[in-house]
Formats: sequence, structure tokens, C-alpha cells
Amino acid sequence: MPYRASTNLIKLSFILLAVISTNADAAFYDSRVEKWEFYLAPQITNSKVIEFDNGAQASLNKRSSIGFGMGYNINSHIELSLDFSSSNSNYTSTSVPDPANSDPSQTPVTNSHSLYTSSINFGFTFNFLSTPFTPYVTGNIGSTYIDSGILTGNVGTGCWWYPYWGYVCGPVAQTFTSTELNYGAALGLRYDFNRKLFIKGQAGKNYLDTANTPDFITYRFIFGFMF
Repeated sequence: MPYRASTNLIKLSFILLAVISTNADAAFYDSRVEKWEFYLAPQITNSKVIEFDNGAQASLNKRSSIGFGMGYNINSHIELSLDFSSSNSNYTSTSVPDPANSDPSQTPVTNSHSLYTSSINFGFTFNFLSTPFTPYVTGNIGSTYIDSGILTGNVGTGCWWYPYWGYVCGPVAQTFTSTELNYGAALGLRYDFNRKLFIKGQAGKNYLDTANTPDFITYRFIFGFMF
């Protein structure tokens, strides 16, 4: 049901952009040429069950994230960009006993964790039209930092500023983290309201370059200005 609602929202956004484009002012033709952009980019990523060796699983909840970035329009068709995004969400992990251990009392264990991710991406976008309203295709490649929230068994030291007590340091349980290559592609629609403001909506798929290469369906809405 959440997938259907997200899909319907994307379709509605595309229809609204198409209606608005019929009133596009010809004075804004080629409004993007040789302009920089700054934008905000909220994103929705669908839920996903990731399979690991020996039957272990991670069931990720649907999550939202917020991002921002900058881009440069080489011409009305080609844009290069760099952006950053981060998200927090909950997920359920299922761990399984070591197959080499024959103890029948050991069974799979399910736990809940908090997942944190942050990504930095380089993007290449091709706009099919040079008019204010245009469909486009975009690709990205970058790096994603992942904090699984799963304890490693090691303890480190963390420091904080507290009210009344001031600067305090103490033991902190460490979690498994990693940094992975990510890449993806998407299709979308863009509309330039004038020579300053624009909006974009896109649907795509992103991949993490790990042993099982999980893929994630994403929906992104971009609001920005040109200068």
C-alpha cells in the first residue's frame, strides 16, 4: 500500500508539471544556460529486505531523507551536480547460529536497530528539451557511510557538553560501520517557473556495491533556484 501511494504521488506531480508547462512563457526559453543551481532534495526510499549468508536478513523500513546540493548547467541540456543527503530509520535484523555449531538449542534471533546513512554523490543529468518544461534522465555515483547500530562488543570514549555538568567524557559502545560505493539512475520531469526558480520530481533506483549488491527504489523531489 505505501508503494502504491508513493507511485500515485509521483504520477500526480508529473501531471501537474505537464499542465503548468502548457502556460510556459516563451521568454524563459533556454533559462538554464550557464547557470549555477542550489537545491533542497527530500527523498523517500522504499522498504527492503536484504538477504545475507546462511539465511541472515535485514528488513529495512521505508525511510525519508533530506539532501541539498549544487549544480552547474553547461547548457540547456547537460547539468553536472554534487549533493549530500542523510537519513535515520529503524530496521529489524535476523541473525542465525554458526552452521558449524551443532547445538540444537541455538535458533535465529531477531533484534531491532537504528540505521544511520549519509551519502555524497556526483550527478550527470541530461534534459531532453531546452524549454522550461522537460523530461530528463540522470545518473549518480558516490559514497555512502553506514552505521548499522549493531554493537561490536568494543567500547570507545565519547564526550558531550551537558547542562550544569559541562564537558563530560565517558565510555561509548561501538557499532559496526562501513563506507560503500553507491550508484544509480532515475527518470524525472523538470519545470523552470522563471529564470530563478525550478522544481523537479524523479523516480529511480540506487545500488550499494556490496557482496549482495542491494537495490533501493527511490522517489525524489527537488526545489531550487538558479543564479
